[in-house]
Amino acid sequence: MISKSLPGCFGIEISKIDLSSSLSNDEITNIKKLFQDFHLIVFKEQNLNDDDQLKFTEYFGELEEFPEADKTKESNKTYHVANVTVEGKHLTEEDDQVIFQKVNQRWHTDSSYRFIPSYASLLYGIEVLPDEARGGETEFVNMFKVYENLEDNLKTKLESLHMVHYYEYGRRMFPNLPPVSAFERENIPPVSHPIIRLHPDRNNKRSLFFTANAGNEIGGMKQEEGASLHSHLVDIVENSSFQYKHRWEKGDLVMWDNRCLLHRAIPYDMNKYRRVFRRTTVAGSTAIKGPFLNPENIRN
Repeated sequence: MISKSLPGCFGIEISKIDLSSSLSNDEITNIKKLFQDFHLIVFKEQNLNDDDQLKFTEYFGELEEFPEADKTKESNKTYHVANVTVEGKHLTEEDDQVIFQKVNQRWHTDSSYRFIPSYASLLYGIEVLPDEARGGETEFVNMFKVYENLEDNLKTKLESLHMVHYYEYGRRMFPNLPPVSAFERENIPPVSHPIIRLHPDRNNKRSLFFTANAGNEIGGMKQEEGASLHSHLVDIVENSSFQYKHRWEKGDLVMWDNRCLLHRAIPYDMNKYRRVFRRTTVAGSTAIKGPFLNPENIRN
């Protein structure tokens, strides 16, 4: 196994390892430590089927199941991100499945609309864009660094605030999408998470936690005031220098920490090119902890 740091302030690339094979305990332990330290790992030149990817994902915890509708898969533990059907038919930009993907062109973290959001996501490149194509990358931003560089008065303002995350929000951005199903509405109700997230496994280090694709409501604020603050936070992330843009090659498996990174898909010509990925997700284990739960902030 060979590793090298990626450009920027986080991320590492690993090559010369076959994730479809049985890994030793030492290899798994080493990968887990690298993931904790770097937040994002790019595994190069992999050849993984569904079972291979599921098995590797399970090294990191229980797999998250997807109650969301997805017509491109059979297993409820894999999620195919593609602009073609399982039969290979090229979808148009007006197709519902493609529009769903456009929602993820906004900054987000996977499954933020769940009471217990996901721990990590693993995305595998099956069909990627040719070199001459523009777009199609996945961009990541380090929310530890974004928080550290906020002005002190904004940190204070965010201290006790929550954002409301709801799955249906993405549908509202595209009115021609079908409404959420009764099953989805029952299984994915709106939730509220602290905007400042504490990380118990990192001595309660703080990061910013919000998304641009799952809502713009801030609890305790009037709608316009909350939406304005949310828009300001999105602008901060958009202009952050703490980003990494991944240009996909076939066989790349990218694994990222949803607890401290946001990501987004960069648009590309969906009518011209084929793009097929497979995602698995490691479930989170606990609800998000905010500063208000920090004993140091409790006043008698």
